[in-house]
Amino acid sequence: MAKRVIWTDTAKNQRKDILEFWDNKTGNKKYSVKISKFIRRKIKHLSKFNYIGKPTDFQNIRVISDGNFSIFYKLTATKLIIASVWDNRQDPTKIKKYL
Repeated sequence: MAKRVIWTDTAKNQRKDILEFWDNKTGNKKYSVKISKFIRRKIKHLSKFNYIGKPTDFQNIRVISDGNFSIFYKLTATKLIIASVWDNRQDPTKIKKYL
């Protein structure tokens, strides 16, 4: 059975910032729409297949990465908690402050 998806405020803000960045960089929403669909598909898949993400060095955090983006998440008995949505082109050391 699929787990209920909960977004942290951090993850919501990161997703919004990523989409806004690409809207401004490309001058249109085409790439942002593609990113948004990609994130939704990955999270839907994660809600059904919780352990496809790899464990991380962060306590109780798993990650699924695909190309330029990573989704960091935690699991409880009934919930999939999205902790961070990360653009892998950023400085990787910055992720520590969000997790």
